[in-house]
Amino acid sequence: MYESFYGLRTNPFSLVPDPGFLYLGTQHKLALSLLEYGLLNRAVFTVITGEPGTGKTTLLNAILDQSQHQVVVGMLSNTHAGLGSLMPWVLMAFNLNGKGMDSVELYRTFTAFLAHEYEQRRRVVLVVDEAQNLGSAMLEELRLLSNLNDGRRQSLQIILSGQPGLRALLQRGDLVQFAQRISVDYHLEPFDEGETPRYVRHRLVVAGMTRAVMTELACRVVHRLAGGNARLINQVCDVSMAYGFAEQARVVTAGLVMRAATDRAASGILPLTSSSVADLLTPEAEQKEKEEASSVAAGLVMQSATDRVASGILPLTSSSLAHLPTPEPEQREIEQALSATAEKTTTTRQKPKVRDESAPTSSYQQGLAHKEARQYRQAIACFDHARQEPAMAVRSDVQTALCYKALDRLDDAAALLRQLLKDNKGTDGERRQIRYLLARIYERLGWTEQALAHYKVLQKDAPTFLDTAARLGQLSSSRAWSSILVSPLSGSWFRSVTKSWVQLLRIPL
Repeated sequence: MYESFYGLRTNPFSLVPDPGFLYLGTQHKLALSLLEYGLLNRAVFTVITGEPGTGKTTLLNAILDQSQHQVVVGMLSNTHAGLGSLMPWVLMAFNLNGKGMDSVELYRTFTAFLAHEYEQRRRVVLVVDEAQNLGSAMLEELRLLSNLNDGRRQSLQIILSGQPGLRALLQRGDLVQFAQRISVDYHLEPFDEGETPRYVRHRLVVAGMTRAVMTELACRVVHRLAGGNARLINQVCDVSMAYGFAEQARVVTAGLVMRAATDRAASGILPLTSSSVADLLTPEAEQKEKEEASSVAAGLVMQSATDRVASGILPLTSSSLAHLPTPEPEQREIEQALSATAEKTTTTRQKPKVRDESAPTSSYQQGLAHKEARQYRQAIACFDHARQEPAMAVRSDVQTALCYKALDRLDDAAALLRQLLKDNKGTDGERRQIRYLLARIYERLGWTEQALAHYKVLQKDAPTFLDTAARLGQLSSSRAWSSILVSPLSGSWFRSVTKSWVQLLRIPL
C-alpha cells in the first residue's frame, strides 16, 4: 500500500521469512557461519535456538537456499507431543511413501533412500522446526536415526531449530548421549538498541530505499517498543509506514511511530514491551529529528524541481540553488546497510556536496547498491562505467565477476578473473582475493586440477589465507571424488568474500 509512496519496490517489513532480506548483524553473522560450518563439516546434529521472532527460520532458509543443488532437504515442522513415532513423518518430509508399512519397512525404506542419495553425490538434511515440542523419546529416535551414518559415509545431517525450551530439554540427564552428538549450537538474542536502526535501514535498502524514510529517533523508539525482536520490529515499522502514507508524511518520525504502535497495541494482541521511551523523546532529540525531517523534505522538493527542469517542460530560472538548504546525504548509512559485515563507524559530518552521478565513483556505489538488491545486470553496467577510472578498474572487474557468478555465468567470471591475474592487476592482497575467488569458481565448474594449482600458489604465498590449507588438503586427498567436494555453501562463501570486497574496496564519499 505504501511502497510506491516511499519509493520502494516491495514491502520491506513482510513477516514472511525471506532470505533475501537476511540482515547479518553480529549475532546473525556468527550464527550463519556456524550453520555453514556444520553443513560443510557434515555435523550430524546442529542446534539453533532463540525466542520466537529472532530470525531462526530466515537463517535456515538462507543456508538451505544456498546449498539446494548439493543437498536434499526435508522439513519437519508439525512437531507436537502426540506425534507418535517419528519415522513416518520423516519419510513424509522427503516425499517418501510409507503408508501401511511397519517400523522395519519404514526403516528399510529410509535406508535405501539415503543410499541412493549418497550414490548421486548428494547429502540429506532433515530440519526439525519447533523442536522444543519433541519429548525425550522422539529425540532418542532421532539419535538412533543418525546411526545410519557410518565412518565411510555421512549422508544424513539433522538440524534442530526451536525456542529456549529446546536447550533446557537437551540439558536433561537422560539425553546426555544426544547432547554429546551436537557439533554446533547457537542461541539468538534480540537486537540491541544500536543494531535495530541498522536492521531497519537494511530492510528498507533491500526493498529499494534511495532516501531517508524513517528517522534515527523513530528507529530507537521502534526498538524500545519491540524489545529488539525482529518480527515485532517488522510489525511496528509496517504499521508506522502505513500511518505515514495515510498522513502523507514523507518521513516516519518517532511521534508517528508512537501513535501507530499505540493504536495497534490497543487490541491487546500485539505483545509490545512495557519499556518507557520518555528518556528518548527529549526536547533536544525531537529538535534534531525535526531538522532531519525538514532536510529530507527540502531535498525532495529540490529533486522534484530538478527532474521537471530536466524534462524541458517546467521553465524555471537558471538561478543558482547553492544557497538553498540541501539534505544531509544518507549514502554512508545506506552503504553500511548494504554491507552486513561493516561495523558502525563514527564519522564527522561535513557540509553536503552535490554529487556527479556520472562520475566513476558514483557508478561504483550505484553498482554495489544494484548488486545488493540482486539487480545484477544493472550492477554490471555501473561497474563497466566505473572501471573507466584506472584506480577503480580492479575493484570494478572483481565486482563484475561476482555478478557473473550470481547469474551462474561461471565461465565469464573465471575468464575475467584469469585476465586480472594475467595482467598482474591490483595489490598483493587484491590478487590473493582474486586467485581465491577463481579457485572457488573452478571448484564449482568441477575443474579440480586448476583449483588445486591456485590453492598451491596461495599456500606458498600466504599459508594462513582464509581456508586455503583446508581446501588444498581436501582436494589433494580426494581427487577421484572432486565432484562431491564442491562446497555446498559456495554461494555463501562467495557472499562473504563479496562483502569483504565491499568493505575492503569501499570508496569514501
